Amino acid sequence: MSNVDQDRLLVKIARLYYEEDLTQQQVGHRLRLSRQKVQRLLCQARTEGVVKIVIEPIMGVHDDLEEALEARFGLREAIVVETTSHDDQAIVAREVGAGAAEYILRVIRPNDRAVISWGGSMLGMVDALSRYQPGKLENVTIIQGLGAVVDPSRDTHSTDVTRRMARVLGGQALLLPAPGIAGTRAARDAYYNDKNVAEVLNAARNADLAIVGIGAPRPDSILVREGSIVTWPELEDLLAKGAVGDISLRYFDEHGNLIRSDLDERVVGLTLDEIRSLEHVVGVAGGAAKLKAILGALEGKLIHVLVTDHITARNLLEAKTAAAAGSNLT
Repeated sequence: MSNVDQDRLLVKIARLYYEEDLTQQQVGHRLRLSRQKVQRLLCQARTEGVVKIVIEPIMGVHDDLEEALEARFGLREAIVVETTSHDDQAIVAREVGAGAAEYILRVIRPNDRAVISWGGSMLGMVDALSRYQPGKLENVTIIQGLGAVVDPSRDTHSTDVTRRMARVLGGQALLLPAPGIAGTRAARDAYYNDKNVAEVLNAARNADLAIVGIGAPRPDSILVREGSIVTWPELEDLLAKGAVGDISLRYFDEHGNLIRSDLDERVVGLTLDEIRSLEHVVGVAGGAAKLKAILGALEGKLIHVLVTDHITARNLLEAKTAAAAGSNLT
């Protein structure tokens, strides 16, 4: 059998099985093939990329958790998705990112200006938006709220994520022409005095909504693995000062208060107070490593909407209950 005939057969079998819902036995009967050969060819179709199976998070099955989060933390809305691996941050980022994509498609409107941060959950959101192919939204602007972070070749790069989201939505990207962290405070000030940087940051401060990841200071984070942005000793210093998480490299404590540091004075992007003052901030995060970070963001009223996974949702509620009980005892 020629390669063309083989490919044609793989596509035909895949369509009969996955699109027309025939059993392997029925496919074999129609094409005069044994069931075993049909099974083998279906496996080959998946291996060669003829068939791509995408498992989406289950939406709308955790209404009780969503309502409880909204009530306990004063959220406008909580979106809780099913996670398949709560301890694997990469998997959780894809799953909550897909949940964020569905939320954004529901709420974003023509003429909106949206600020976006960076990281795994933002990448998961943009990847999901690309699969949904929502089409063009009139006059939508996606704004990069933090300077370039990590190696530009990485798909989590803040510039790349911003550009991709704008392209998927049919809008324009407003990119921040600066690094995420300057070498010195004086260098940071020089970027702030640049006309182009100032224009983007001013647009970000007046955005209609923001979609942000919530990070946690840990040795296996993208920042530390990259090695040229933030060092582990710097994060250890932040931890010693009480840092539990960050939004766009603005580190905060368990109450959502800014942790002042040399690092904070070198960040080129929106400040924590500027993020907090935005009209509609959507926080996207989940997984075992992010619990304290998400809790701090919630306690500090840094976000209005939370997209997270079902296990983290339960853990957040339990942590809130435990904290309330401890407060009552004192």
